[in-house]
This record gives sequence, C-alpha cells and structure tokens, in this order.
Amino acid sequence: MHRFLAVIFLFMLVGCKTTGTYEQTSLELTGMELIEPYYGYYKSWVPLGSNHSLDLDDSQRGEPSIALRTCIKQLQSSHAKAPSHALRSVQLIECMKKKGWQLLIEEIFIVS
Repeated sequence: MHRFLAVIFLFMLVGCKTTGTYEQTSLELTGMELIEPYYGYYKSWVPLGSNHSLDLDDSQRGEPSIALRTCIKQLQSSHAKAPSHALRSVQLIECMKKKGWQLLIEEIFIVS
C-alpha cells in the first residue's frame, strides 16, 4: 500500500511540474539557482543589450517586475490551458523582449 501511495505522489509531482502556471515559470526565470554547493547561475532581467545585472540604475529596479506582471496577465488571458514549462519560458522571454528586457544568465562561483 505504501508503494502505491508513493507512486501516486510521484505522478502528482510530475503533473504539477508540467501543468504549472506562468507565475511559477516567471519565478524560476529569476534569482539564484545552485547546481552544486559552490556553483550556479544568477538569472535576472536587464535592458536589451546590457551585459551585466548591475547595469540597472535605481529608477529601473522595479520596471522588470512591472513588465513581467503585464506579460503574465497577457499570456494567461490568451491561453485557456497553460502550455508546457519550456514553452511558457520562451513565451515569457519573448514578451519581455518586446517590452525592452532580456534574460541575463550569469555563472556564479561561491568562494569562502
């Protein structure tokens, strides 16, 4: 019986991942993602053509969040059922590009 419940639980987890929302996908597209204890990636939205996340000045700090919320609303309203995670990611990146933002992914090494 325990094995049966474990299998159902795993199917629910897989189902949640593939039927996620645009909000979940947008959260996965930003912030730090550790691959190993001392290595990972930092993902952020920067103005088109920018090479570094520090290129934002104080007046621009909130703009990516506003643009991303707008993209999420637009995409949600245009699809009755959310597409796969990969397609949601591409759609969000394309929508943000139209608003003047690009996704910047920087490798990070944590040293002590």
